[in-house]
Amino acid sequence: MRKNNYKIYLLLLLSCAFAGCSDLRFGDSFLDKAPGVDVTVDTIFSSKVYADRALNSAYSTLRCGLSVYNPSWYGEYFCDYPDAGNRLGSDNLDALTDLIESHCTWGGVYNMYYAGQYNSEVENNNANTKFGFNPSQDLAYRGIRKAFLYIENVDRVPDMSEADKIVRKGEAYMIIACHYHELMRHFGGVPLLKSSVNVESDAGADYSRQPVKAVAEYILELCKEAAGMLPWSVSPADDGRFTKAAAMGLKCRVLQYLASPLFNANEPYMAMGTPQGGNIEKLNAENIPYMVWLGNYDKKRWQDVADACKAFFDENRLNGDTYKLVENSGNPRTAFSRCYSDRYNGEIIIATGRHTATYRPFYHTVFFGPTDEPGQSRGWGAGCNTLNFVDLFPYANGEPALYREWIRTNGHEGTLNNNPFVDRDPRLYESVMIAGDRFQGRLAEMWVGGRERAQATSVRAITGFCSRKFIWDYNSTTLFDVPSNYAYLRLAEIYLIYAEALNELGQKSEAYKWLDKTRNRAGLPDMSDGLLGRLQADKILPDYPEAPSDGDPKLREEILDERARELYFEETRWFDMVRWKRADIFQKALYGITIELKEGSSSTNPEGLLFSEPTELNPRYWKKNWSPKWYLSAFPSNEVNKGYGLIQNPGW
Repeated sequence: MRKNNYKIYLLLLLSCAFAGCSDLRFGDSFLDKAPGVDVTVDTIFSSKVYADRALNSAYSTLRCGLSVYNPSWYGEYFCDYPDAGNRLGSDNLDALTDLIESHCTWGGVYNMYYAGQYNSEVENNNANTKFGFNPSQDLAYRGIRKAFLYIENVDRVPDMSEADKIVRKGEAYMIIACHYHELMRHFGGVPLLKSSVNVESDAGADYSRQPVKAVAEYILELCKEAAGMLPWSVSPADDGRFTKAAAMGLKCRVLQYLASPLFNANEPYMAMGTPQGGNIEKLNAENIPYMVWLGNYDKKRWQDVADACKAFFDENRLNGDTYKLVENSGNPRTAFSRCYSDRYNGEIIIATGRHTATYRPFYHTVFFGPTDEPGQSRGWGAGCNTLNFVDLFPYANGEPALYREWIRTNGHEGTLNNNPFVDRDPRLYESVMIAGDRFQGRLAEMWVGGRERAQATSVRAITGFCSRKFIWDYNSTTLFDVPSNYAYLRLAEIYLIYAEALNELGQKSEAYKWLDKTRNRAGLPDMSDGLLGRLQADKILPDYPEAPSDGDPKLREEILDERARELYFEETRWFDMVRWKRADIFQKALYGITIELKEGSSSTNPEGLLFSEPTELNPRYWKKNWSPKWYLSAFPSNEVNKGYGLIQNPGW
């Protein structure tokens, strides 16, 4: 009976995979289904135009780190799946880390995670979790089925060339690979479906949970298959489609996750429990410990990462260095603001969020943006950056820049030109709204009573900061009417993956060279042992007796800090905390500040500023109730109870 329930669910999902009217629209040029016409698989694959739209519909299920849209604002607009960018109740995953403190009381982060209300029951029917497994709430398995249906049927499209069919199949394989990659890093091992599911194929299908190694191997197999079918790069007209570079780049990220101590260790982060009910007969008992663990520590896994990165760089070189960092041509701020947002910029390897034409319909604009527009309900407090994050940005000369140290040395009074945030790594000003920085042709008023900070009790910048990345000047020129683009993977991350792998292999000096590529683009000097020692001075860093690599802990930490600076709001920090099992970051105190105008100053003449002592923010549930169970998400209890071979993650 339980398997039949799952079968019914799968077939319902299959039936809606392509049959719905909305699934045949992607972008504002898509045609609606004619009234009274039933759209079937036969209809869709009867012509290239419909087949292309089916593949685009599968693309639109891919994860986007920007909260998408409220359909009540724009009607149906032209986005099939807002949930692709609408996890966490429209918060960003960085709000679960030390980079952001969300004060949006109706977002998923504030009420569910900060308050400790997240559990396996919540996963049954809540769309506000960080990445749900229940396909009625999540898009992963829906996207996987769409891609498989495309692969299995595209050969019968009469007006598509064989060459086009091969390339498009490669793109569909990459859609599947990306979805399983997301499932793996949120859940560990998951069920693997290797075809679309229908009445004929269901009888022999295995829905049981597979070990994390099997999931990773399948993702890598998909990447290899796709790499053999796809071009290294595409023309501007096809920007956003998967390429061979995307396949090889995703492989680097997957291998990095496998090599990290969450999975690559001599002991698991927590022991798996015992399967219950019908799951007992569906699971191979020998596989159970390996649903969240590879079974041992093996240094070779870091070598695999390094080899994959080198293969990517070699292939890129053979193709004329198609992919390169957006260059700093005298203005590192401009280079950084372009590198993650401009379409076809040569740095982005995988782009998502392309199922909306511009940033205007993104919830991001109201959840994270400041406002000085009367009557506008914006600035909802989801993107209040922490002082902890701001302190990660050094001075422009590369030296550490700590707020407390500035206050200790200079006192609490400052000016626009002499304060704790002057002359920093320029990426700070493009990532975080800083008092006195340029904004909309004027100064950013991040002091109490200022247009961005507002009153002391206003949530939109209550930590003293608010997010600026993907906000820019918050107007039609820089945001609302700009073509949307989300960097799911870009070259800067591949450089930092390589630097991390080299460090873990004991090749510290070589690791410096690759770390310096993103640092130098920002105008920072080369890393050295002396500078590294100053940047990481007095920090108590974790060691890993269960994963005894040859890495320098200080350089490892600096690489993670650089990833936070470079890849903020690109959803990497959470996974860095998880794969390195950073309980210390989960449990550390987070801080904000208050900036006020000195008596005699005003917003029109804000020369005198008063900077408070750091104030500890409300501690999150896991600060005092820490458990390693938070490293992976819970499976929905209803799915586990169906007995088709799903065993719950440890601790849930």
